[in-house]
Amino acid sequence: MLKFAKTLTLLCAVLLGGLSAASAAGYDGFAAVTASELKPFARDLGGLLGSGANQTARPLGFSGFDVGVRAVGQFNPSHGNGVLKKDNLFGLGLVQAEIGMPYRIDGFVRGGAYEGMAVAGGGLRYGLWNVSDAKYHINAMLVAMGNMAAHRYFYAVHFNTSLVCSINVPVVAPYIGAGMDFTRLEAQAISDPALSGKQVSVSEPRFTAGLRAKLNLGYIAAGFTYTHDRPLVNASAGFRF
Repeated sequence: MLKFAKTLTLLCAVLLGGLSAASAAGYDGFAAVTASELKPFARDLGGLLGSGANQTARPLGFSGFDVGVRAVGQFNPSHGNGVLKKDNLFGLGLVQAEIGMPYRIDGFVRGGAYEGMAVAGGGLRYGLWNVSDAKYHINAMLVAMGNMAAHRYFYAVHFNTSLVCSINVPVVAPYIGAGMDFTRLEAQAISDPALSGKQVSVSEPRFTAGLRAKLNLGYIAAGFTYTHDRPLVNASAGFRF
């Protein structure tokens, strides 16, 4: 199990490093977007914004604190998304800070800037039953999150809701989740004046599974997400008190 944890550590290091520098993602290519590419691009962006925020269903507890980095990447764009390079990994990285509140509620904020796109967001989590650290106990929580993404050529608002479950397994604990992403995208200063100000809205289900390793004062985690017929990978590392 310890050997597996070391392997997970290496995997997370690769993902966090690789995704944070992934691909010149080419978000500037949105300047030449066509009407048919707006919804596929919105699906891809919504998948990135909605993935990787949760790697455990255990609430922090009152005055608990968590700060860490999150990275998420998609291996290739959705069919019809000509804005991003075909067969090229793209993604984003964020810093996320969380605080525990009474009644099994956690609040969190997140933000980052990547490839000319600034992202800010936050949300709330609610533990569905009393927290326990007993071995093999299952924790579950509901999550509601919102994000905004601003770029020179577009603006997006994203909301999601999720159900997340995790199991207290020593060293490396599994987690699973399912939810819905809702994304509204608005084209701004682009080459086709007829599309400037045009808005599209998309919604997609999202399914996630991953592993989280607990360290002395922190954690690392890696997961896989499937949404809009595309696989995504996510990784996180941080300190949790």
